[in-house]
Amino acid sequence: MTKAPTVSFEEFSAYTVTQSAEDGLVVCKRHHPQWGMWQERMLDLGYIRIYEHVARLNNPLNVDFSNTDSGKFVHHCISLDGKIGAHFQERDLDAILTPQSYHHLFLPFRDYRLSLATEFTNIHVEVLREKYTELLSDNESWSAELKTRLAHYDTYYTGKVTLTPEMVRIIHSVFSSSLSGSLKKLLIEARIQELIALQLDRTIQPELPVRQKSNRDQFIHIREYLDQTFLEAHSLGSLVRHFGINEYALKKGFREHFNTTVFDYLLNKRMEHACELLRSRTKTIEEISSMVGYKYPNHFSAAFKKHFGINPSQW
Repeated sequence: MTKAPTVSFEEFSAYTVTQSAEDGLVVCKRHHPQWGMWQERMLDLGYIRIYEHVARLNNPLNVDFSNTDSGKFVHHCISLDGKIGAHFQERDLDAILTPQSYHHLFLPFRDYRLSLATEFTNIHVEVLREKYTELLSDNESWSAELKTRLAHYDTYYTGKVTLTPEMVRIIHSVFSSSLSGSLKKLLIEARIQELIALQLDRTIQPELPVRQKSNRDQFIHIREYLDQTFLEAHSLGSLVRHFGINEYALKKGFREHFNTTVFDYLLNKRMEHACELLRSRTKTIEEISSMVGYKYPNHFSAAFKKHFGINPSQW
């Protein structure tokens, strides 16, 4: 996406075709003659603002934004369809969303860039920082820690998390309610609070500092966990939830501390274990390939040869 053209959002907004109000929703349709169509629906509930963005662009595009209100809100970003990347140069952070995923973050920076696929449907929920802290509890350590961070304008980013069917149902109900007026706003406010609660519960712990341990101690703990469970099926998402660290920090920190990626480390552990099993001569190659996570023995043999330079049978 870095090779895509880059424009400012103001340039896109200059080609607003229509702007109207429909039962509390402000609907804005833009059609840029070069870049394509971008429609936005927005509902302002005072301390909550909900946006629906639907775009059909002519080609992938980078769009630069400058938002002076960014530090006033906690942001929940949801991709229903299409890939979207948010790039915050001041933090050196890339927050990437793929279809049916979300993240939430607090980054008090004005300028950022969105890298957009040709088609996307995105939901963006903004909650005033002061009101967001009222939704958090002091009875859970991670929640109390998050309240403290927001109170001190500290940044946090959860990493990408997969949407659940219940979250998708809530999102669709926000824009499809048959109610109107104040009753509709009350319903939407309740739905958004439910959505935030579900997302916080699923994410478990956003990117919060581990005060009892140094950063290196945390990654040593992660490595020790992988040493004990390397034969299990791991994903970045499961590790993020297990250790309360965001995906970006996990990948970056693991490489910085151990000069390898999480999955290369796991592969090396599994191949070393395969070598020990081959030496013992108590298992067949087919059995060993299954034990170290390969469905097909020929795939294991190819990976083994790539790793060690010889076939398992030769070993």
